Amino acid sequence: MRTLTAALVPVLVVACAAWAAAMPGSSFAAEKARLAAIPELRPLAPVAGLAGRWSTHPRSGGDETQGDDGWAVTVVTSGSFVSRESLDVKAFGKPYAIAKDGATTFARVFGAPVEADFAASAVVATQHEDSQITQTFRRGAKYAYRSVDDARNGLHTVELIPLSALPHELHQYAVTGTVPSAGSDQSDGSIYVVQGNGALAPVAVQSGTELIAPSGNKLPASPNVNLIYGDRTIATVPVTVIDGHASVPVPPSMHLGGYVGALASPTLGGAGATPRRAPTPAERAAVLTAAAARLGTDPGALTVRNLTAIDLGHGPAVVGTLNWKGTGTPRVDRRIFFVNEPVADDKRAMTLWNVQTITVTEPLLEDPAEYLVDALDLGHGKIGLVTHIVGYDADSYTVYTRTAGAWKSMYAGGGVAL
Repeated sequence: MRTLTAALVPVLVVACAAWAAAMPGSSFAAEKARLAAIPELRPLAPVAGLAGRWSTHPRSGGDETQGDDGWAVTVVTSGSFVSRESLDVKAFGKPYAIAKDGATTFARVFGAPVEADFAASAVVATQHEDSQITQTFRRGAKYAYRSVDDARNGLHTVELIPLSALPHELHQYAVTGTVPSAGSDQSDGSIYVVQGNGALAPVAVQSGTELIAPSGNKLPASPNVNLIYGDRTIATVPVTVIDGHASVPVPPSMHLGGYVGALASPTLGGAGATPRRAPTPAERAAVLTAAAARLGTDPGALTVRNLTAIDLGHGPAVVGTLNWKGTGTPRVDRRIFFVNEPVADDKRAMTLWNVQTITVTEPLLEDPAEYLVDALDLGHGKIGLVTHIVGYDADSYTVYTRTAGAWKSMYAGGGVAL
């Protein structure tokens, strides 16, 4: 059993095969059963005072048999699923070395330990919680690491996490850093809306193939972001952060404001082959006729709030928000958000059709509706269509992806509640 030297910081690194048994999203029941089947481990038990957090230790060579020195397995759950599993390695004032009687147990849980991954890892973010406590995030070839060095107590703690969870961990701990390499698990796949004044509003964070909610007022971990307009990267611009708020210079050609939006990301870009534009008169007439027929009215009864022609991978799609104004007191309106795009045999169809029924009792209820922001390339063969849902006292964002020829919501979050 090899151990790390003092120069490498007190960490023991493990192989990937066994770790994959409890990647985020796995069944907690299955992982609990796997750990229970290892007789050298103590029973997995809830951590007092921390809801959803479970821990186990080796019967020999772990925390409970060596005081503050040793290692433990921590499983964090969300509902019935594992949201994070980590290896917590602790050493009191000295580099960590697993005792010989704990080496076999360690290998059964995590696989054969290796040093190469940590030795080759790079620091991506550092945070000083106070003058004597430093938190560091590192990225290796197989894993990411969060270490805490407590100079006051001489305690080193290291947490090993899946690479795919690194962006989430940075957001959870409100740490900013540089996480390069677009389109990989090592990238900062943050998604922002660019407002008319250039301010960046966080929407979501890409973690592997999933989108997760940003933590607080998420700031870009990169000095530059890609501006995405019409599912195309039209510029890469510097980010300015003042008083915890990020903003970027907006090219005049984007004409942001009103119902016209755009996106930004440090690493994600666009896949559109043709520019975003206003629909032609023929396109406008065709989609209004199709929408009116679906609603059982005539095109003249519909008020256009926004119509945009945008390349969503199947040729020019027309995306829009319409209002079908009601009558009476109080007035009942229908707010329609739709995507009309080419389908098989040169035909067009409504591949997304959302209708909100709003009873308008005061002026503030005139604006609530769903509006197009833009689209971007999420990788893995997916285009993300981002919309802004404006409510009476809150707003949020939805990201749709195409599934079986139609657009389905894969994420809802962000925004502000008033």
